Amino acid sequence: MASRPRKGKRGTARIAVTEPAGFKALSKAEQIRYLQKLWDRIAEGPEQLPVPKSHLRLAKERLADYRRDPTRSRPARGVLRNLTNPDR
Repeated sequence: MASRPRKGKRGTARIAVTEPAGFKALSKAEQIRYLQKLWDRIAEGPEQLPVPKSHLRLAKERLADYRRDPTRSRPARGVLRNLTNPDR
């Protein structure tokens, strides 16, 4: 009987990852650059990534909250400014 992938803390399956040839020989800085470039390639097609049902549920809840009382919302620029400068 084949074993099933183990679940991580958030219920996602852990996938065994094989390092590409020569990866261990790279310096840590080179490994990070490699991973950044890999991520950039993955991010080129965000429409291909599945959206978890929990994210869709949360988006629907927040949209419903906004429609019930739009005065409680805040502009995204202000939220982002507060996140980047928490002392303000």
